Amino acid sequence: MTGNPNIFSSFRSHKAPSPVTVADGSTYSSVGSGIVKPTSSITLSSVLSLPNLAFNLIFVSKITKDLNCCVAFFPDHCLFLDLKTM
Repeated sequence: MTGNPNIFSSFRSHKAPSPVTVADGSTYSSVGSGIVKPTSSITLSSVLSLPNLAFNLIFVSKITKDLNCCVAFFPDHCLFLDLKTM
């Protein structure tokens, strides 16, 4: 989920906004979804566009399934590890 419409490499508007509630209980309207490429080797599909969302949020379970990877969290960064090459 992102509030930044400029990071989509492709985008499709929703016919009607859908409400999305985030962890702090705030509700946003999803106006569309699309593809985001945070790096040249990572493609995220079905990313929701939520205007006014201040942060980019990911669902760790979805990204690990979609990319067939695992995630290691550290105090100042995280690593996405490809399960095919481990």
